[in-house]
This record gives sequence, C-alpha cells and structure tokens, in this order.
Amino acid sequence: MKKVLVVEDDPMVAMINMEYISKISQLEIVGHAINKQEVFEYLQKFKVDLILMDIFLGGESGLEILQAVRGEGYTVDIIMITSANGSEDIKKALSLGCLDYLIKPFDFERFKCAIKKFHDKNELFNEKKIVQEDLDRLNIIKKENFEILPKGLNEKTLNGIMNKIDSLNGKEFNIKEICELTEMSNVTIKKYLDYLEKIDYIKENIIYGNIGRPQYVYKKM
Repeated sequence: MKKVLVVEDDPMVAMINMEYISKISQLEIVGHAINKQEVFEYLQKFKVDLILMDIFLGGESGLEILQAVRGEGYTVDIIMITSANGSEDIKKALSLGCLDYLIKPFDFERFKCAIKKFHDKNELFNEKKIVQEDLDRLNIIKKENFEILPKGLNEKTLNGIMNKIDSLNGKEFNIKEICELTEMSNVTIKKYLDYLEKIDYIKENIIYGNIGRPQYVYKKM
C-alpha cells in the first residue's frame, strides 16, 4: 500500500480528497496536515509516498512547503490540488518537481489519471534498468495534461477515453471496441484516437485481409 498525506486547510475539501483516495486500491491515507510543521512531522514519522497539497493554506503557501520538502532532500511525489490557476504558480510547482497539477474543480476521472501517473512512475522506478521508451511514456502523459488541446477536443472526454484504453492492459483494439466502451460515436472516437496517436500515446497499425477494406487497430505505446 502506498501512503498518502493530504495537505489542505479546508476540512470539506480535505474530506472530498480523502474520499477520492479511498475509492482507489493500493492507497492508504496516513494523515491530514494543514501547515508546514505538520507536513514535516508526518514525513519524519511515516514513509510517505504521495502528498496531495493545496497552494493556499491559511497564512502559508503550499509552494513554499513544496520547496522546503525538496530542500530537505525528500523525493516524495507531490500532486498539487488547488484553485490557483496562474501560469507562474503552475510553472513554479512543475519546476520544483510536482508530479501533477489539478485545478479545482476537477472530476474523479481526472484525479484517477493523476494517480495512474503516480503508479506508473513507481512501477517504472522499481525496475533495475530503465529504457528511454519507458521514460518517454511518462513524459507523454505529462505533456498531454498541460498542453492546449486542439479545437473540438475536450479534456474530460480525452481522459475518459485514455482510462478505457488503459483498462485493456496493452491489448490491441479497434475503434468499434472503444465506441462500445465509451458509448460514443465512431467519428468522435476517431478524432481522439488521431490525437493520441499524434502525441505517441497509442500506435496505429493497418491489417490487410484477403477481401474488403483494411482494418485499423491500435495499441498503447
């Protein structure tokens, strides 16, 4: 079980975050902190694997706590969960090594994407040797989360489709299968698959049969 610390001064928001965590397997909440002192008390007492941290914490800044945590040499993964949507805040958080940045309000699907990134990273670093392709896969997910999507694409829909693709556990799939899983039209799914192929999240292959049109199949990179 991975140990999670929630850093949030609003009790209601903290409760929602902890409820989200409780819905995901392999995660265990070790506590709830509201300031820097409490954060370091938990870090010294537990082997914390993941911190969910707000930026606005009463008289303190989550960014300053993030900087202090890194300054003390802790490599714990940190996901910022905040209403702060200024570009400078986001750039600073990313430069300090936060794993992901969720802007309130967000839905559970987006939260699951952030947690999946956390699990993927930990699974990768459990390997004795890491190849470039695996590192690139992590970077692809990070890129997708922060770039502006092309016109006509929606982040919530994209995250939902990515979750369905992930649920196939590396198996090849076609457009019809994703349509059935998402209850969306062929035209809509094709647009999103084209985008995911463009950012190297999936790979398209063409299967030529003896008769009829060639079949397009996809597989997660």
